[in-house]
This record gives sequence, structure tokens and C-alpha cells, in this order.
Amino acid sequence: MIVRGAVFQLDTTIALEDVKEVRKLVERIHLRLGSSRDDAARVAMAAHELLENAIKFSIDGTSHLRIEVSSDAIVTIITRNRAAADHRADLAAIAAELAAATDPMMFYVGLMAKAPAKQGGLGIGRIAAEGDMAIGFTFTDDVVEVHASSAIA
Repeated sequence: MIVRGAVFQLDTTIALEDVKEVRKLVERIHLRLGSSRDDAARVAMAAHELLENAIKFSIDGTSHLRIEVSSDAIVTIITRNRAAADHRADLAAIAAELAAATDPMMFYVGLMAKAPAKQGGLGIGRIAAEGDMAIGFTFTDDVVEVHASSAIA
């Protein structure tokens, strides 16, 4: 049984090459909290994809990662960073496409087909399809916040 009410948070300047270490840490922590291997892997994958994007598109080099497990066993992964206007616009377009999609896997496959022509969004598609997570976006001035959530066992 997963420990409910757990929170993991990271606010820092971190290099892209360090994201894989954060992923390993997130997975280990979730296994110790009682997550199944599948759930721990999904949470780690989503945290990796979101943190990598937050770092890559941060205009000031900082990013925020927060992972919460609610009392009703919903895990929510939140990243926040400051982003340039063009990156916010790209993400808003991806958010609209995802909201209109009826099948997350088909959305992801569509993103993969566009990948050579347009970079970005594959991680969001992967989290929605492979991670079976609902994704939300908040844009406030130049701050982007991405939320991915799912029930866990």
C-alpha cells in the first residue's frame, strides 16, 4: 500500500545530464513508499520527461519539480519554469491538441510522425499515452506549470 500524503520537491538549477539521476531517485523513493514497480516506473518516467522539458525551456536556468501523493492515492507531478513566449505558444498549441484528442496513444503517434519537422511535445504525448496520465497546463505571465496526474495502486 502506497504511503499517502507524501511529497517530493526539488527547486534548483540543474543540468540536463542530471535529470536521469533525479529519475532514479524518484523511482527509488516511490518503491520505498510502497508503489508497485509499474507505478514507480510511470511516475519516474513522467517526472523525467517533465523535468527535462522544464530545464530545456527555462529562460533563467531554474526549474521546479513537485510530486504529491494525495490521500486518495492520486499522484500529481508538477513542473514549473519561466519560458520564452515562443515556447509558451508551442506548449499551448500542444495542450490544445491534447485536449481535443480522443485517444492519447493516437495523439502520441501523431506527435512522433511530426517530430522531424517540429521538435517538442513528444514527452507530453508519452506521459499521456504510456503513463496513462491526465495532463494540465497553467500559463501565468512567463511561467509555465505542467501537471500530470494518475491513480496509483
